[in-house]
Amino acid sequence: MPFVAVFQRCRFVAAVVLAQFALAEMAAAEDDRSGLVWLSGDAIHAAFSGQKLGGIYPNGDLWSETIQANGSTDYREGAKHWLGQWWTTQREFCFSYPAPGVGGCFRVTRISVNCFELYEFSGAAGKSDVPPDIANHWNGRMWHADRPTTCEERPSS
Repeated sequence: MPFVAVFQRCRFVAAVVLAQFALAEMAAAEDDRSGLVWLSGDAIHAAFSGQKLGGIYPNGDLWSETIQANGSTDYREGAKHWLGQWWTTQREFCFSYPAPGVGGCFRVTRISVNCFELYEFSGAAGKSDVPPDIANHWNGRMWHADRPTTCEERPSS
C-alpha cells in the first residue's frame, strides 16, 4: 500500500478514535451531577418570572407555561389549558390550578445553560439537601422557550 494511502488511513483512524473519546468525555460530563445545587426561591423567581417556558415530563409529554410577573400562570399540555397561580418559597417553585388541575411545589436545579430539572418537594429527591446524583429522577425538565433548549433530546439515564 502506498505511503500516502497508509498515512490517510491512519489519519482517519485517529480522527475516529478522537471523536469517540470526545463523545465518551461528553457523556461522562453529562452523567457527572456532583456540582448540581438547588436554586433558591429568589433565584427561581429571577430566572422564571415573566418568562415563557417549555418542558417535558419523563413520559415524553411536552408542555408550555407562561409565568407572568403578577403571579398568574398559563399552562398548556396537549388539549389541557389551565390558568393558575405561581409563587416561590425559600426553596421551591409552586403552582396552583383550579380543578381539574392540581399543582404542587418543586425544587429546581440547573443542569445546563438552558435546561432545568424539577423535583416534587414532597418526594425523596426533592427533600434531599442536594439534587440527586442519579439522572432520571426528575418530575419534569424545562427551559426558556425563547431560546434553544440545552437538554438532550431524550432523558438521560
